[in-house]
Amino acid sequence: MNKLTENKLITLPVLCCIFCLGCLQSAFASTPVLNYSDLISGPDTGLGDGLGSGVIVTVWGQNLGHSQGSSRVSFTDSSGTERNAAHVYYWKNADGQLPSGPANLYASHDMQEIAFSIPDSATGAGTIKVTVNGQDSNTLPFTVRNGNIYHVTSDGNDADNGSFATPWRTTQEIIDSAPSGSTTYVHDVNTGSSSSTRAFYWNTGSSSSSLAEQFALISYPGHHPKFTAQKAIETYNVDALVVSKLDIYASNYSSVDSNDQPTGLIAIGATYGIQASKHGRAVGNRVGDIPGGCASKYQGAIVGGANFYDKVSLYKMFGNEIYDYGCYGSQKLHHTTYFTIRSADSGTPDLQVEPWEIGWNYLHGNRAKFGIHQFDQDEGCGNTTGPIRIHHNVVVDQASAGISVGSQCDWSMDVYIENNVLINVGNAADWDGVDPDTSNAAELGAINIRDSGLLGTMYIRNNLVYGWTTDGATVNNRACLSLYGSGSNVSIEWDNNICFTNLDLPFVDATTSAVLGNITGSNNIWHYTGTNSSSAVPPSWDTNRSLDDPLLTITGVQVNVDSNSHAVNNGKTIPSLTRDVYGIARQPGLDIGPVEFALKPNPPSNVTIQ
Repeated sequence: MNKLTENKLITLPVLCCIFCLGCLQSAFASTPVLNYSDLISGPDTGLGDGLGSGVIVTVWGQNLGHSQGSSRVSFTDSSGTERNAAHVYYWKNADGQLPSGPANLYASHDMQEIAFSIPDSATGAGTIKVTVNGQDSNTLPFTVRNGNIYHVTSDGNDADNGSFATPWRTTQEIIDSAPSGSTTYVHDVNTGSSSSTRAFYWNTGSSSSSLAEQFALISYPGHHPKFTAQKAIETYNVDALVVSKLDIYASNYSSVDSNDQPTGLIAIGATYGIQASKHGRAVGNRVGDIPGGCASKYQGAIVGGANFYDKVSLYKMFGNEIYDYGCYGSQKLHHTTYFTIRSADSGTPDLQVEPWEIGWNYLHGNRAKFGIHQFDQDEGCGNTTGPIRIHHNVVVDQASAGISVGSQCDWSMDVYIENNVLINVGNAADWDGVDPDTSNAAELGAINIRDSGLLGTMYIRNNLVYGWTTDGATVNNRACLSLYGSGSNVSIEWDNNICFTNLDLPFVDATTSAVLGNITGSNNIWHYTGTNSSSAVPPSWDTNRSLDDPLLTITGVQVNVDSNSHAVNNGKTIPSLTRDVYGIARQPGLDIGPVEFALKPNPPSNVTIQ
């Protein structure tokens, strides 16, 4: 399986003559844009570090500038008063390097990251804004409320009160002592080890929180605290945990053999990096295997479900980097991410949960089956009260489908899959490391809709699939859009997508042919680089389709569109799609795919052409 790195061109055949990473869209950006923050509420005083006033909030966005310069971040409180941040801790590219968080979202999304303290302000709902070169960004919500702030440092003492002046020593004291709605900052303290079954086990009922007053576990600026265990962040019967900017390692096997098969069982049972909680968030974390190890069994790097109680309602998985997770031999029930309901055992069969959202994540080099995966089965499994949204993610070098949605028990919600970049996905999973056709998890398409009980509509729009099933596997469902399962009730709207392949592989394939009649779509690009195709045949249902080369260039994992591409200004109009994967404003004539063409000047003379 080929791997990509941030400083290496993709190993698939790619068009040449591309500019350095710094010359991509964001260098010629339009207005600044804020995508999300880690915290959405907290106190405006009590930080105690001698720099800021209230909680430290981190925001991620694009077109914000590589440093602060004359730009500013401000907070407008409930009275309408706008104040500058109490203190800006850093303003930089979100490249995973200190003092910022560990997730490298600059490589994948051209994103910047700003950490600042909320100023002393009026209580109630307010907004965060960034102003760059006199241009205001959109705003993000933040509510000033009461709450406690705690710190954990290597020279602290768990017998103290957890303030900045007298911090705690261990994260266990957070679990033991921090009340509901607390915001906790971990400095230079690592938790757990490669032999730990749990690192952070949050199970204190008195600290269970709410959407209005979330409980937060965050790294303090300038630190990358590590959480290492078979189950790194585990929740039990508690709600509303925010996990932000942590460096997380989770496996249940300590090593792999010469064929990348797991060996050295650490402990029996599931393994995961972050277990979700109702009304919680996972933001800006970096999650991978314990060094040298392998995750294999069931669950995934970030997971959520409702099999005993609701852990998924309104969960936000934003801007996490998941890398090198799993191994060739990871069992087929183990996934890179996994969201489900499975409420049959919860005491509330057919539980209706609020929908989760997955956006702006960077997944690369993962060998556990499926990248972004949601699936349900068993009687009384439940449903969501609104649509699931999967958007602006970058998935590279992924075992099995990059994005998968499936159910065996009548999920009726709609799902929006939009503005995602998938490169070299749909490769073998759970195989012997020698022959890809030994795959025991052969759902090798790029976007996989697994209908054995789907009743809603999949809105799949403005995505790029650049190469799938490239590792030589010849087993079933090797398609850009793979329809797997025994059902034929799901509806699919497939618009403005690009499927690009160097191999004679199907663009659309189904195990049940009847479901093909449920697909509509238009303005897609289906490009096979070869000739005399027997499999790579565009579907007849796509009106206004194109077979043209989309003229894409890829450097690292970022995508650029040539001005002469058929993708430019030839998309179907979808008003809700306002920005592309790199934060560029969509033009009135919507482009096809996740990248909006941006006119750029000639590169400076000191830039190396690769």
